Amino acid sequence: MARHLLIGRAGSPGAAVGRLLWVDAAETGQSAPDADRALDAIVEADRLRAAMAAAAVELEDLARETAGRAGEEIGAIFEAQSLFARDPGILDPALAAIATGVTAEQADLLAGVGDAYFRERAADLRDIGRRVADLLSDRTRPVLHRRDGQTAILAADDLDPSLVAAIRPELVGGIALVGGAPSGHAAIVARALGIPLVLGLGSDLARELDGRSGLLDGDAGRLVVEPAPDDLTAVPGAGSGVLGAGAGQTADRADEIVPVASPNRLGILVEANVGSIAEAELAARAGADGIGLVRTELLFLGRTVAPGLAEQRALYRRIADAMGDRPVTFRTLDVGGDKPAGFEPTGPEANPALGVRGLRLGLRREALFETQVRAILEASPERPARILLPMVSSLEELRAARSAIERAAGRARAEGATISMEIRLGVMVEVPGLALMADQIAPEVDFFSIGTNDLIQYTLAADRTNPELAELATPFQPAIIRLIGTTCRAASAHGRSVAVCGEAAADPDAAALFVGLGVGELSVSPRAIAAVHAALTGLDPATLRGAASAAEQAPTVAAVRAIAAGLRSAGSIGRRIAG
Repeated sequence: MARHLLIGRAGSPGAAVGRLLWVDAAETGQSAPDADRALDAIVEADRLRAAMAAAAVELEDLARETAGRAGEEIGAIFEAQSLFARDPGILDPALAAIATGVTAEQADLLAGVGDAYFRERAADLRDIGRRVADLLSDRTRPVLHRRDGQTAILAADDLDPSLVAAIRPELVGGIALVGGAPSGHAAIVARALGIPLVLGLGSDLARELDGRSGLLDGDAGRLVVEPAPDDLTAVPGAGSGVLGAGAGQTADRADEIVPVASPNRLGILVEANVGSIAEAELAARAGADGIGLVRTELLFLGRTVAPGLAEQRALYRRIADAMGDRPVTFRTLDVGGDKPAGFEPTGPEANPALGVRGLRLGLRREALFETQVRAILEASPERPARILLPMVSSLEELRAARSAIERAAGRARAEGATISMEIRLGVMVEVPGLALMADQIAPEVDFFSIGTNDLIQYTLAADRTNPELAELATPFQPAIIRLIGTTCRAASAHGRSVAVCGEAAADPDAAALFVGLGVGELSVSPRAIAAVHAALTGLDPATLRGAASAAEQAPTVAAVRAIAAGLRSAGSIGRRIAG
């Protein structure tokens, strides 16, 4: 089979090289118990009660194990499933039928609800139903590794979150899904465990690909089947991995993190994007200069009720503690668009990507925003609080947010809480209008952070979730280079720093151009930190500035890429001279 590219959506960052292994998640069916057992209703009821209780115990064990590996907030997913398994609302109707039929029926009802949160919870009910059905029929759960010992990339229509939690990282490099949702529990668990995942690949991902070699890019949301050598070198973290290598040859597994050998000589901070305590600990081991982006929404997704002040404060404290004295930037809740929050229902929107999301939601849900801000301020009062606002469109929104933060700080002090004495406020540059107004925004913020994914989406009018437009989704777009340059010049004039926290920061060529434009911080997946430092080694500031200036005048993506490729060659020469 020739090389071909499947475009999906980013589910969990990181890269993996391996052989595709198709996993059948047996559907919960309507098969009845055998005739002899059906004649004894009492025996059947007892069997079902026992199976449901056993499933609950298994899920409780899984919750404890997962909490130890990925943090308490991830373990809570399976605690909730164990409560489902003990729920009379499920058990009582099931006593009149088989467990599989009842859970399938209720899951189908949830899947048909218009709200995305409830649709995703249908997967939880099906997960429980399959577990109970397996216990009743003495079936074993699917095999999640290749029997020949080669590194596997699991491929499936979808995976139960409990199956994801059971994956052995030394045998599985990543996950590719036909469907799935970024806010579903399978994706949340994968992110917390550091397992690269791509979802929404569609029908092109099929059983016929079983055994084929693959390169999974969880940052870009794509799967290359039968990749060429150039594909392997182009994906940060994939390196020159050997397809078909034995177990343990996955790209940058959590327990094989490559620490920074030596920092780059340009003084550029290379920080980490994280979404859990486990990822923060991984970032510290990788030698991150700090955390440039805590995706706090990942602590909220999959919840029927938003976490309260005490829970958020404890989580943020543990993330900050993992980094010692290195800076940690918390982005406020960024839900809406392609990240719906079930606990915060909103009305239907014709275009959610342009709707009430990010800071827009925070300013409309004052109690939700205040609770989170207080948790950030109270989490580590001995250090400055770095707060990053997502989806800022105007100076008016920024000022409204600052006022809300000041009110939250005042209430915290009034209640006797100790809070950070210094607040450093930043804005995400995702909306082109904000980049064009950066000279007016800069005096009122402490730093900028550029989110390349959304900036590209809004600048090019190209839905980032539409695979038909994937060719437009590149940071080498001349318009993107110009907007980043405009932001950096405005920031520099007022002594403000600029970071890039989008996935493009892990692309060595793009990162070099960003630094030439004036970016001083790059925030990437923990697994890409060492590679980004290495990519910047051997480059000198004058060469970078010259290349960036030329890129701002380039008319096409191809022209920008050619300039970036020239930087790569210059870096190789510089490294040889330095060596």
